[in-house]
Amino acid sequence: MSNIVDLYIENNFIPLVNSLDANQEVTSKISIDIHNRLSSILYRWRDEEYRNTLLMHGIEEATYYQPGSNIGVNSLVVVGIRNSLLEDAASTLLAARGLGLTKPIISDLQVRVITSDAISFLSKYDLNIKAQEVGKPQEDPFEELPFKYPLAWEVMNYLSKCKTYVNFQKDKKHSISHLNCETNNDKNIEIENQSGMDSKIGPSLNEILETVKSGEQSFFFTDSFKAISRNPEKLYKVIETVLNADAPFVTINYYLSNGYVSRRPSLLKPFHDAREIESKLKNTEGLKANHRKILKQLV
Repeated sequence: MSNIVDLYIENNFIPLVNSLDANQEVTSKISIDIHNRLSSILYRWRDEEYRNTLLMHGIEEATYYQPGSNIGVNSLVVVGIRNSLLEDAASTLLAARGLGLTKPIISDLQVRVITSDAISFLSKYDLNIKAQEVGKPQEDPFEELPFKYPLAWEVMNYLSKCKTYVNFQKDKKHSISHLNCETNNDKNIEIENQSGMDSKIGPSLNEILETVKSGEQSFFFTDSFKAISRNPEKLYKVIETVLNADAPFVTINYYLSNGYVSRRPSLLKPFHDAREIESKLKNTEGLKANHRKILKQLV
C-alpha cells in the first residue's frame, strides 16, 4: 500500500522533473533522495520536539514559501525536498555533472513550481495521521544528527522553542569534542562554487572556522542557515565547530551560543544575492543586545 511519500513522488514529483529534460537515471537519484528525506522526517513526525528541532533550520526560508498557510508543511518541504539532490540539478555546473547532467536543468522559477506543488499536495492531508503509515527509510539521512553534533542539536532544540530568547544550562553530557572537519582543498572547486548539498568544507569556510577556533575571531557570522549549506550534515558540523570553540554562531535572524539563543521577532528573508546582506545588517529592530552588537560591528 502506498503511503503519502510514495504518492507524492509518483504522482507529483516525478512527472514534474520528467518535464524538465531529466533522464531516467537522474530522476531516480533525486526521487530516492527526497523519498528518504521525507520518510525520515515523517517517520518521527509525532515526536514533536524532534520534528521541531530538525525542521528549525528550514523555517527562515519556509516563512517566505508559497502557499504560506502552514509553516510546518513549508518547513518540511524546505528540509525534505528543497534541501536535497534537487539542488544539484539547479545550482552549479560541477554539481550537475556529479549528478550525471551536462548542465543544471532546473531554474529558480522551476524550483518554486516544485516546492509550491509539494506544499499544495502535503497541505491536503493531516500529517499526524498520514505519518503513521511511513516507515523508517533504509538510508536515514537525519538519524545521526543528534548524536554526531550534540551541541548543535541542543541549541537548535532550544531555538525551536524560542520566541525572543532562551537562557539554558548546557547539558553536561554534551562535552565539547574535537571535530575532524573534512575539507575540500581543490581551488578549482572553490572558484566553481560548491553545490549547496556538498558535505565538504571548502578552503574559505575552513579558514574562517580556524580563526574562530583560535580565538582570533570572536564569533562566526553568516547571512542564514542556507548560506552555509543546504546539507544539514555540513550545517550542523559548522555550528558544532563554532560552539566547540565556545563562540556564538550568528545569522541575520538568529544568535546561537552555549547556554543562550535568541531570534529576530520577524524573520528576514535569506539572501539570494550577497548584495542584499548589507541592508539587512542595518535592520536591528527587535534584536537582543548580543545579537544587535555583532550585526552593528559588521556594517
